[in-house]
Formats: sequence, structure tokens, C-alpha cells
Amino acid sequence: MILVLTSWPSPRVSTRVTGTDKIAHFSVYAILGFLVARALSEPRTRWALLAAVVAMYVFGMLDEVHQMWVPGREASVWDWAADCLGASTGLLVGHHLLSLAQSRQDLPT
Repeated sequence: MILVLTSWPSPRVSTRVTGTDKIAHFSVYAILGFLVARALSEPRTRWALLAAVVAMYVFGMLDEVHQMWVPGREASVWDWAADCLGASTGLLVGHHLLSLAQSRQDLPT
């Protein structure tokens, strides 16, 4: 879905507020990070989380490179930084929420 969204030429995002596009980048990649956290098998080890982070960072970088060839789009290190921050945040929040849910299921009733 991310590649479809970033393939549209000349997005009509309001530029009246500075940083609006960074919020969009952060949000989309936060959703990706959360979904990746859900997709990781149990137990979610530190190595699995690190591999997921690296994979999402590389995907964000390739997405920025891809945008260089889309009319009306441009590649930006700051957009990639927002992608990485969003992916990390989504993954950590997802991991934390899933860990809480798992610990509640483990409690004796």
C-alpha cells in the first residue's frame, strides 16, 4: 500500500502547515511498524525486532529512492528520517501492547 501511495504523482497535501508531509510519513510507517510487530512470531526476540527495524529502514530508503522517478515527487533525507522514526515507534508500541496482552493471558484466573 505504501508503494501505491508514493507512486501517485504530485500529491495534493496541504503545504500551509510546515511539516505536514513529515506527519504523513511518520503515520504511515508507524502503522507499518505496528503491523510488523503483530506479524512477528512468538517469542519476539531482540534479534527479530532488530531485523524488523533494519528491514523497515531499508524499505523506507528504497521508497525515497523510488520517489525520485515519480513526477512531482522528490527524495528527502528528512522524509526518510520521519519514515524511520514512525516505523520504530509503531514497532515498539505494537511490541509493548502485544507483550501486555500476552502477560494478561498468562495470569491465572
